[in-house]
Amino acid sequence: MQESRKRANVKWVKENYEQISFRAPKGTRDMIKQWAEECGLSMAAYIQQACKEKSEKVSRKS
Repeated sequence: MQESRKRANVKWVKENYEQISFRAPKGTRDMIKQWAEECGLSMAAYIQQACKEKSEKVSRKS
């Protein structure tokens, strides 16, 4: 990949995404990774889907 293309990709990601980081007990990452693989998702997609489902449950209770 050309250097200019790499810079453009980095710029686009910076403008369109944000990074979220959190701490969890040891072993949690491996569990999430396994669950995600079982669903055919990346870890990021799995966590996003789980958050969305949880928020939908909470909003239905209100």
